[in-house]
Amino acid sequence: MKHVRFIPNGSCGLHVREPQEGQTESRTIEGTPIVFGVRSVNLTPWSDSRAVYEVLEPGCIDQALIDRSDVILNLNHSNMVPDVLGRCRNGKGTLGLELSEKNIGCRCDLPKTNNANDVLELMKRGDITGMSFAFTDDWEDTENGVSYERTDEMTEDGKEVWLRHVKRITGLYDVSIVTHPAYEQTSVGTREISDSIDAAIEEQLKREKGSNGNGDNGGQSDPETDEQKKAREQKEADELNKQYQAQDALLRQRRLQMEKSFGKY
Repeated sequence: MKHVRFIPNGSCGLHVREPQEGQTESRTIEGTPIVFGVRSVNLTPWSDSRAVYEVLEPGCIDQALIDRSDVILNLNHSNMVPDVLGRCRNGKGTLGLELSEKNIGCRCDLPKTNNANDVLELMKRGDITGMSFAFTDDWEDTENGVSYERTDEMTEDGKEVWLRHVKRITGLYDVSIVTHPAYEQTSVGTREISDSIDAAIEEQLKREKGSNGNGDNGGQSDPETDEQKKAREQKEADELNKQYQAQDALLRQRRLQMEKSFGKY
């Protein structure tokens, strides 16, 4: 499933590069759309019992992934032609991506299109300062892909604090300049995504209980019957479908916001 994560203004460093010698104006933008080792905002604002923060672990993206990916720089995650600003295909193109131990930086010379001209002007004015990116992770691999950790912390309203560790990203699709980078929980932290993360944590707790010998049958789970397996697989498929629908709704919402801000071309 595809995830969308928004980078706080203070971390993404989105800016227009200073004109180089001989230039009267710069159309080069730079920023940091992906940051490793820092906590996201709460991904489960709908949960009554826990707050879950995501951490992209250093090494979750390697150069080999970048070199085989087709990454688009766009506006508000829209891949419609007017919203495309640059592209990095197989490590080359008009969008440059630079991997370091702490983050992935990007650089792009904006095209002379209507939307790009609007973005450039609004960035210079300081009206647009946020970035985001879309990716898939290896969530099915609970050891080397994605794992959940319960910390000793509690939120002010008494919820457990958990960390969602992303150890391996399997797909990188776009980096985006966004008009609403604050990652508002009411829109991005949708109920479906919140519930799916809660469900994944509950599954992990069940596995941990079994491995500690606290479950029935001496800590060993009874083998799944064919009916149980089908029911589990159907439940997982339904959860994935809900998450895809939530992401699609988010992208449509961002598109509508973009149309209101810039108009249709």
